[in-house]
This record gives sequence, C-alpha cells and structure tokens, in this order.
Amino acid sequence: EPLHPGAQPTLLDTDGHRITALLTNSPRWHGPFLDARHRARGRCENRIKTLKNTGLGKLPFFDFAANQAWANIAALAFNLVSWLQLAALPHGHRAKAWDIKRWRYRLFATAGKIITRARRNQLLLPESAPEKDLLKLLLENTARLKQVLPPAPG
Repeated sequence: EPLHPGAQPTLLDTDGHRITALLTNSPRWHGPFLDARHRARGRCENRIKTLKNTGLGKLPFFDFAANQAWANIAALAFNLVSWLQLAALPHGHRAKAWDIKRWRYRLFATAGKIITRARRNQLLLPESAPEKDLLKLLLENTARLKQVLPPAPG
C-alpha cells in the first residue's frame, strides 16, 4: 500500500510503498474486514491500558467492597476524561490525543485556588501554569454545555 501522508519511510519501504503481511486462521478472509477488526482490537487494548493507568492496574485493598468502590471510581475518572476529550475540546485540539498520564501530570496536577467574590466562584491559576489556557478552555466549554443540555429529571 502507498505510504500515508506524513508517514516516515523505514528501511523496508520501497518506492514509497509499505509492504504489510497478515497471517490468520480466520475462516472469513477478507483483507479490509480483517484490518478493521485488528484496528478495533488495538483501540480496545488502548482503552484497557488507560483504565489500568487510571487505577485498575492495582487494587489497593484486601476487602472486596473497598476494591469494588475503587474500580467504580477509576471507571468514573476514565469516563470523565473521555467525555472531556469528546465534548469539551474543539475538533483537532492536541489534548484530544493525550493519554491519562499526560492529563494527570500536565492538567490535574496544576495548583489553583478557588475564591468567592460577589457570590461567584472564581478559579485563580498561577501565571506560570503550563496548561492555564487549556484549563480555561475546558471550564468555558463545560459551562456552555451545561447551559445547552436539558436539566436532569427529578
């Protein structure tokens, strides 16, 4: 197949083409179908890796109920970060491709201070915060989504 735009050629690529081989014992052999199935499996494995990095890699307690609560909180954190990437970031933003570790070290570790002035909460961030603009963008977009979405029943 021809190299995709921006792909780096390797030593084995010849004349701008990449040679790929697929060995399978699948009874249904159709190249594009098998390629799509393989890519879906890769996305699934990335989600599993992200869940492990969120907290499911090690269960810290001896008690089953405590580990169950830990797993629920880890799944909730994973869902919240996925939701932020899908709904609160504009299309093509660089943070959409970040894994959970980068979110944790670049964004969630940013120190800030919440103050109340004139009955309104404000978040103060230091000028030297590396992802200050991204945090402001996320807060603005989640506030905008809150206004657009219908209120929860009950």
